[in-house]
Amino acid sequence: MDSEGVRRRQTRHEGAERKQDTREIRNGNKRATQSSKYQPKQLLSSAQWAFMTGLFYFSILLLVWLSISHLPTPKTAENTKPQDFIEELARKHLLKFVSLGHRPAGSTANEVDSVKYILQQVLEVKQIAPPSVKLEVDVQKPTGSFSINFLSGFASYYTNITNTVVKLSPADHDSGPALLLNCHTDSVVGSPGASDDAVACAVLLEVLRALVADKETPLRHTVIFLFNGAEENILQASHGFITKHKWAKHVKAFINLEAAGAGGKEIVFQTGPENPWLLMSWIEHAQHPFGTVFAQELFQSGVVPSDTDFRIFRDYGKVPGLDLAYVRNGYVYHTQYDNADMIKPGCVQRAGDNILSVVKHLVKSPTSMLSKSDDYKHGTAAFADFLGVYMFFIPFRLLSILNIASCAATFIYIFRRFASFSAEGGVDGLASAGLYGKHLIKATAAVISSLVASILASLSVAGAVMYFDRYMPFYSQPVLAMFLYVPPSLLAILVVHSSANKYLFKIKNPWQTETIFFDAALLLCAIILFELNQLQVQSSFLLMFTMAPLVLGRCYLFGKTFSPGSGSSPGIKMLLHLLLLIFPTMMLFSHFFVLLDMFIPLCGRAGSIVPPDLIIAFLTAFVTSVAVFFTVSFVHVVKSIRCVQAALVACIAFSVIYAVSNFGFPYSSNPSAPTPKRLFLQHTARDFYGTDGKLTKSDSGLWVNAFDYNAFKINLGPEVLFIEPVHECEGLFCHWPFVVPVDKLVKHPKYLPAKPPVTKKIQKQPLVFSIGDRKDTMILENSTTRIYKSRFEFTMSGPDHMSLCLGPLSSSNKAVRLSDWSIEDDIDSGRAKPSAVSTGVPGRFYTEWFFIYYGSGLHQTTPWQPWFELTITEDISKPQDATGPVLEVAASAHYYSESNEIPVPSFTPELENVISKLHEWVTPVSWASLYKNYLL
Repeated sequence: MDSEGVRRRQTRHEGAERKQDTREIRNGNKRATQSSKYQPKQLLSSAQWAFMTGLFYFSILLLVWLSISHLPTPKTAENTKPQDFIEELARKHLLKFVSLGHRPAGSTANEVDSVKYILQQVLEVKQIAPPSVKLEVDVQKPTGSFSINFLSGFASYYTNITNTVVKLSPADHDSGPALLLNCHTDSVVGSPGASDDAVACAVLLEVLRALVADKETPLRHTVIFLFNGAEENILQASHGFITKHKWAKHVKAFINLEAAGAGGKEIVFQTGPENPWLLMSWIEHAQHPFGTVFAQELFQSGVVPSDTDFRIFRDYGKVPGLDLAYVRNGYVYHTQYDNADMIKPGCVQRAGDNILSVVKHLVKSPTSMLSKSDDYKHGTAAFADFLGVYMFFIPFRLLSILNIASCAATFIYIFRRFASFSAEGGVDGLASAGLYGKHLIKATAAVISSLVASILASLSVAGAVMYFDRYMPFYSQPVLAMFLYVPPSLLAILVVHSSANKYLFKIKNPWQTETIFFDAALLLCAIILFELNQLQVQSSFLLMFTMAPLVLGRCYLFGKTFSPGSGSSPGIKMLLHLLLLIFPTMMLFSHFFVLLDMFIPLCGRAGSIVPPDLIIAFLTAFVTSVAVFFTVSFVHVVKSIRCVQAALVACIAFSVIYAVSNFGFPYSSNPSAPTPKRLFLQHTARDFYGTDGKLTKSDSGLWVNAFDYNAFKINLGPEVLFIEPVHECEGLFCHWPFVVPVDKLVKHPKYLPAKPPVTKKIQKQPLVFSIGDRKDTMILENSTTRIYKSRFEFTMSGPDHMSLCLGPLSSSNKAVRLSDWSIEDDIDSGRAKPSAVSTGVPGRFYTEWFFIYYGSGLHQTTPWQPWFELTITEDISKPQDATGPVLEVAASAHYYSESNEIPVPSFTPELENVISKLHEWVTPVSWASLYKNYLL
């Protein structure tokens, strides 16, 4: 009986297993049927796909543009509390600074008039100050030197420059921790400097007034306002303050206000180092936050040929800070157009509200971390704003965890796809994990190919426009960059995807193909994100924010909806997919606008070496590829994309024709929206001396430089600029009187013969350069080698802007290297790789050269006396050239106009003759210079 019961139980169990197998087979066949036998209605029509995609991207572009363009309403004194920031009052300061004309360091406008106005305003504020606060002023005149790894790398020496320092502190403890607020009063020659940096100084004067007027909340910590007078001398005044001023030792944090454009929103583009508490204070208390760590990484990479006082305070003061700058409308930066009208209403109010709110927290709140800043060094952090409404902050340690989690979730999803694909694939030829893997590899290759094709297509269009000798057609019309480079990028992506679908895949269900391409894109992003995380790239948050909602939403929460075999409406699938991408696409486009704001105006001053057309084409194609990276997979479920491809071809053709026509001319003199061509002219006299100290060559002329790639490829007006040939670089810093070493940015200048410049300023402050006795000290000498040091001392005097260049001259048996100098800082930061082809001295060559920039304040009469020491290694087994030079030295002096008119009048009649013939869209800057070259 027991045996019979066992047999009955086994029979029932086997029957149940057969029924279960039958159900699984039936369900599997059902899934296979659903997977393989799709209906045409399950596909997207071309109109439906184009409408949904176009509306998605256009809506986000419009929203981002509106957010970037929005500015607060300016406040007036009539309807505002005294303790609030008032743009109306700040603009009065701005207009006063601008009315002084251009204010280069050393000029009366900068050294006297600006200081006098600041002191007058501080005195007025002092009259309303309560007894609980102490207001002090100090006018500093520092002298010092340092080296900086900027441009070609150079050293800097300054003397008698001017810093106006205002200290606001609690009356009962005026030596506590301090917050430094910095702006600069000087401007470049020829520019009124409204945005760079008069508006920042105007903001700080109004912040000072508002702080003192706020008598409700007591001051807990000190605020130091630094109105530095020599930032355009490549950061000299900030170095003079932070290394030499008596109040500098109390500084625990700083906020630096700068500009690379005019108007718009000021952007937080540098923070730290490793003090996230200061960034958190900005995020929590700024009323209109705007900034991104992407701009910080871009700026600190050296791609942008610019620098700010942030570097000096960070490197020499060892204090954390925030760097703020205007970047919109960079066309007017360092030109005659940088006037108050370019700073639109609301710009000043926005910056003032932000700075005042943050400063109040830092120096008045009991929760301020200013006094304990050293206790809050917690590494780097990623940050970015969302539509200017909210700024988020992610410590890199947390960001790294999120990056790894996103990568891990992606890899798990792909692994699950491998594990389950056999049951889900049906009869589509993907019934095994192995076949899915092969298709995934092919899809990944196609995705990579589409990225490459996208960039190559945009570069090809740029090349086609350049073929017709048209450069930078987008310069005055940034939207043209979108029409020129986005369509070829999209067309290339669509062609690669449609070709891959046609020739590489034999899958009956297009939704299966779409899923595989989505998987490939997700896997590729995970690999890239993992590598970025390993490199500690903080802007990797952009990629993580793109991946995370897709992995969480499409791969896990809505996995069944997006299953190839699901019966979900194709429109619903695409709509849900786009909804998951709203936030990351907003972030991407916000950063794209920042890129355009920075790089398109930068094309006008980025030098004449690299074609900017290729750079903008690459950036646009790259952003386009990233923007559609996770939406292009839907192309595989569209009935036909031929109409879209035809429309893109037509757009490309029209844009190219427009660009090569007169409509694509890059420059404009429109006073309300100028996009000028920058031209620098120096009336120069050059003298060259031999080893015997006698004059061997002398010439004079107008040295003309263009700072964009167009250079002299287009008609600038004066016929002589066409007749004279370009001059290639030869000799020590090309034998030209550079103000700063931009020899690697600017090539192919013109040199127009002319009489030597004769002006009252040159006669009053002539360039005087004398050479002291050479002192040799033996270090080592044997039968094959001789090593000794040679010390050279010079005395140099002249105007407030000069430079000194040195090029050690080596030969086949003599290695010459600069080993010491009178500059107070590291010598290696000043070493530059020579760009000259020849030294002009037979048998001699450069292995390094050095540039020292000299700046002084008003009426500096003490000569500069630098010294340099060479280490010379001789191979005495070879024939000796005892009389050959070991050092080439060049001294130059620069004479700026003292007129306060804008534009600045021409310095000499010869300059006036050329400048008067220039087209209106050319913005010239001119001055006189002297150059003396010696072989020692």
